[in-house]
Amino acid sequence: MIDFGLVVSLIAAIGAPALLAIRWASYDDWGSNFLDDVTVPLLVGLVTGRLVTLALDDPNSIGSLSDMLVIRSGVEFWPGVAAAAGVVAWQANRAHRSPLERLAALAPLALVGYAAYEATCVFRDGCLGPVSPVGLRPPGLQTTMLPVGWLMAAATLAGAVIVHRLQDRVRPTVVVATAAAIVAAVRSLGSVWLPHVGDGMTRQHQTSIAVLLVATAALVAAASRSVGPTEPAVPDG
Repeated sequence: MIDFGLVVSLIAAIGAPALLAIRWASYDDWGSNFLDDVTVPLLVGLVTGRLVTLALDDPNSIGSLSDMLVIRSGVEFWPGVAAAAGVVAWQANRAHRSPLERLAALAPLALVGYAAYEATCVFRDGCLGPVSPVGLRPPGLQTTMLPVGWLMAAATLAGAVIVHRLQDRVRPTVVVATAAAIVAAVRSLGSVWLPHVGDGMTRQHQTSIAVLLVATAALVAAASRSVGPTEPAVPDG
């Protein structure tokens, strides 16, 4: 049976940045097709994230195709992102291009894709959040909830605009670190309001906080070295 809500979310997550890639010259300058560039990294990231979830929650299910395909039961976000970024870097290196520059070119588009995925929570299990007099009512519930997914989408989209504007002003390292910090911050704050089992932080919440700390440290270190792109040396005379 096809998961209609998940299909809609995936189409939005890929389609929205694909449309923007046509207009954002910082990516179009690469002279490549966005869908061609991200298809393999996305697949590798999805498989990696799913395998990590199975390894942590139910190692015995690894190797079962039916268990692998139940994506709704969990995909580790950050391991998937790391795997996808690794593939992008490898592809850039094979094409004799700078891996960091390719990651920086894709960074704002990746944020747009994530924002689109969060915004389409209404097509999945409904947009969950704290009980609120104003909001949406997820299927099967009698209470109205504040759509945290929409707030996360809005924050990430604003972050995508910021990262896009930084691309021609700062080094690629700063762009990539900023994008990672934005998503990690959004996921960390969103996890506070999303319902979960137990009183402690979820694994996804803990991982996002760890990534936020690492990305922030990398951002500070990179920004302290330079505030602009490397300028070619001009010979005297």
